Amino acid sequence: MRNGRLEFLDALRGVAALTVAVQHLAEVIWPGVLEFSHIWWRPGEFGVLVFFICSGFIIPASMERRGDLKEFWIGRAFRLFPLYLAVLGIGLLLYATPWAAPAPGYRVVSDTLLNTTMLQVFANRPLVIGASWTLGYEMVFYLTMTVLFMLGWHRRSAGISMGLMVSALVLGSTLVPAYLQQTQIRSWPAVVFGLIALAVVVIAPRLKSGAERSVGLTITVAVLLLMLNRPHDLWFAMLLLGSMFVGTALYRYDIGQLSGRTAAGVFSFAFVSIIVVQFCYHVGAAEPITGAVPRWWTEALTFCSAYAVFGVLFLLRRFSYPRVFVYLGTISYSVYLGHALVLMLPLPSVAPLLLFAGMVGFTLLLAAVTYHGIEKPGQLVGRKVISRYRARSGGTATVPPGATPGGPVISEAAAAPTLRTDALGVAPVDERTSELSHPVSRI
Repeated sequence: MRNGRLEFLDALRGVAALTVAVQHLAEVIWPGVLEFSHIWWRPGEFGVLVFFICSGFIIPASMERRGDLKEFWIGRAFRLFPLYLAVLGIGLLLYATPWAAPAPGYRVVSDTLLNTTMLQVFANRPLVIGASWTLGYEMVFYLTMTVLFMLGWHRRSAGISMGLMVSALVLGSTLVPAYLQQTQIRSWPAVVFGLIALAVVVIAPRLKSGAERSVGLTITVAVLLLMLNRPHDLWFAMLLLGSMFVGTALYRYDIGQLSGRTAAGVFSFAFVSIIVVQFCYHVGAAEPITGAVPRWWTEALTFCSAYAVFGVLFLLRRFSYPRVFVYLGTISYSVYLGHALVLMLPLPSVAPLLLFAGMVGFTLLLAAVTYHGIEKPGQLVGRKVISRYRARSGGTATVPPGATPGGPVISEAAAAPTLRTDALGVAPVDERTSELSHPVSRI
């Protein structure tokens, strides 16, 4: 830990982003890497899982420190979209060159507009940035957490995580027909209407005002429609969301809202569930380029290794890490998106190892430039917008209903002009520090 900041999260995010980039860059040079990742261990998927668990840990902390859902979404928008839209724009420009071409069937206007939302993966349309499919699941997690906060259910991380893992176990069982695992909106309209009706019955009475009910139900319906139209099997999507809530459960333990026994139980249950689901579900599709057929344990090993790495560094979370890892974590989002642009560039005729080193080096250089030139300025603009929003709202927080005082205290690097606390008793976030700043003192 340095300056009240848990650097293990930076280290994890940095390693995760670099692992994804390394796999994708290496695949275009050495076909054997693609075969290895398909039948033995998947570095890119490992990195994605680490990212997801980190998001599960970070997002509730960000929401609770702010104590205001509008502030959270303003912060997220300026955190994610400036860089994403810039990379998207460059990718579209590269489509006009001989080096890159859009996927077959790409519709210039509609698909471009769809790609600006980060939700294009749920529409089963071509992705300009291949790695952006994960951002769609991130957005679903943010939306889900928003509804949970509105309902005052945001502390139920352990139960939600285990519920999602149980859903994956049921849907991944060999006793469940394949068509239920692959259900989509157009196939089961009755399921869609039934889930929407259930959401109305469960959620509407628990929200006080008409505006809250409208927003809460709209978000809930959106999440249902997106998840019922995802491109992956439903059990896989449940494992992804469940993994995010595993991260949330560990956050609850870290701030004293969950016992160590419960947190360990959630983590262990998820770990075992992943193995059982992957064992029961038969993944028999051959890799299209090499023709290799994956084993059942390929993704089990990938998922479990991500859990193991996160778990080990979580146990070591109070330690400081080398600055290179911290910086790599700082620019991890730029690394994750920027390597997609490197993949769209022409490959010079040089020795493979030299080419790979050059591509990795250029990815890191591009990430540093885009972080300092686009990502960081976007975050600063977001903080100014939040400050203006606070001034207009009189410095009072909009807190989730059903929350009660008595949460942890966050140490501040500097006093804010107006001391606001949310309904969890959390002191105001310092907008000049990273969203990864963390509680270091407790009551």
